[in-house]
Amino acid sequence: MRQALVPAVMALLIASALVSACSSQDKPAPTPPASALSDSGELSPQQLGPGECGLFLWTHAQPNRFIFFSRAGTDTAIMRLKGAEKPLTLVQRRGGLFGQFMTDMRFNSDAGTITISFVPGAELDGGQRIDSGRISIVGKEGWETLIPVYGLSACEPGSR
Repeated sequence: MRQALVPAVMALLIASALVSACSSQDKPAPTPPASALSDSGELSPQQLGPGECGLFLWTHAQPNRFIFFSRAGTDTAIMRLKGAEKPLTLVQRRGGLFGQFMTDMRFNSDAGTITISFVPGAELDGGQRIDSGRISIVGKEGWETLIPVYGLSACEPGSR
């Protein structure tokens, strides 16, 4: 019986040595930073004056959160990033014309580079839908966060 146990014990020792060798690493994998949207907040409500237009974007994931706003005719926007409303500065416009906006815009902020891209949806009275789009955030550390979004461009009627 003792002779039968020796091969079984040897097999167990070899198997455990192989498993521990496979699981050890020289250095741990880098840990990505917390998500740029790690908080559950959203932007405060944004008001348009008579004749003004704005671009409004919400997260596609539940719960839907209002995270991006840009007023037409300006080179600025605001976005909810890392628990706070961050000002953005427009640095590039590309893509197709979408009301008073473009379908691909790049902004800079103290959090990094933010790229907004979307496909125009159905026209509405005073605006147009965005059924699908994305926000790409490339932080100062080089990590990229992609956020699926939807939204609309809307205009407040002019004063009568």
